[in-house]
Amino acid sequence: MTDIKLAEKHQGEEIFTLYQACGEVLTAQSILQWDENYPGQAFVEEALNQNDLYVMLEGGNIMGAVILNEAETPEWETVEWRDVIGKPLVLHGLCISPPHQGKGYGRQLIEWCEEYARQRGYTSIRLDAFDGNPVSNRLYLHNDFQLRGYVEFTHRPKDCQRYNCYEKWISI
Repeated sequence: MTDIKLAEKHQGEEIFTLYQACGEVLTAQSILQWDENYPGQAFVEEALNQNDLYVMLEGGNIMGAVILNEAETPEWETVEWRDVIGKPLVLHGLCISPPHQGKGYGRQLIEWCEEYARQRGYTSIRLDAFDGNPVSNRLYLHNDFQLRGYVEFTHRPKDCQRYNCYEKWISI
């Protein structure tokens, strides 16, 4: 049985190691969306300090993580979001431990995020996903997120700049 809860500061190194392991799997698949800067140690520490980082636990072991807040990147200003008058929740850095990937845990974590949003009065969930990562894009589409547009992150390597922007309406 899994449990999802706010991450604690003492879990920072374990969470960073999880992100590194996921990044290594992506790199091995020639998906270069994550590097030493994102999601790096400072990324994890900031999310912990802001109380934005949640972990999925099974048997006391961290097997997944996600960051939830309202921080939207400036590049998103050009996206035609459906929820223009509500209160969107932003999902960042969702990951599942490599041995647990493909077993429904990502879907379970997304469903938990939806309930989190519903309980706190959010009207939608927004996120971006690297265009070159077919698994993450399928995950969001299969969980009823709608593709709302694309953005280019020019600070990323040339072949890793296009990100799909997704949104899901939350019924309160």
